[in-house]
Amino acid sequence: MLPNRLLVVATLCSLSTSAPLEPQDALTILDTTDRKDMSGKAGDPPQKYFHESTFDPHYDGRFAEKALGYQEQKAALKNLVRTFLETMKDLGIETWLMHGSLLGWWWNKQIMPWDSDVDVQVTEPSMYFLATYYNMSVFHYKTPRLPAGRNYMLEVNPNFSNGDQSDWRNVIDARWIDTESGLFIDITTARYNLTHLSGQGMMSCKDGHEFRDTYIFPLRDTIFEGVAAKIPYRYKDLLMKEYGDWSLTLKDFANHVFDEVTMEWAPKLSNR
Repeated sequence: MLPNRLLVVATLCSLSTSAPLEPQDALTILDTTDRKDMSGKAGDPPQKYFHESTFDPHYDGRFAEKALGYQEQKAALKNLVRTFLETMKDLGIETWLMHGSLLGWWWNKQIMPWDSDVDVQVTEPSMYFLATYYNMSVFHYKTPRLPAGRNYMLEVNPNFSNGDQSDWRNVIDARWIDTESGLFIDITTARYNLTHLSGQGMMSCKDGHEFRDTYIFPLRDTIFEGVAAKIPYRYKDLLMKEYGDWSLTLKDFANHVFDEVTMEWAPKLSNR
């Protein structure tokens, strides 16, 4: 039984028995008719499923007409990742931080303030499970951090089952979307590549990232943005490979300075 703080309003029934909705059904429940569609659908190839907004690639233009301000975006991203991690825990889905989100964890277990998205991964069986039972489900959170309540939608790309990296228009397999701000979490699938030249145990994603499974598993338990989270076993090696050694030590970046006393990235005056 899920905690009372979590309610699936799209299905109006228990999560364990909810059926996937057609995209138009979920969007009807969310009632986006009074919003201008700012998605880039018109300019995207027809094969592409997810359409980022015309004003910022890290916003869903169906739910937003402009980017949030600095402080508002930070707060919305914190709620975005907290609700996602708690929901996946409730559903029994093992997910872990990757890319820029993992780098944010390295520094202070928070999203880096200049980031405008969150990156996570799941296994292939988990993605099939989410696609089968929870695609287009809308989750309503009402917590002390969200006293007015907010809806988050899990949307799975129907092209997720095609794991070939040649499908470069659909490298994102699913998204967890804040239907008020338009911010989202990119969810990619880590798949075993049985024909990889490096032999058994190699995993890859459609976005081209490749790694041996021993770099990921067993996952480590940790905290991210104040809630339970998981990270890859060899997180440091993954970060150095993706971003370089300097990314783990450079304390002045993206117009922010890392304060070792407060353990926070402090914006320079122009960002405030």
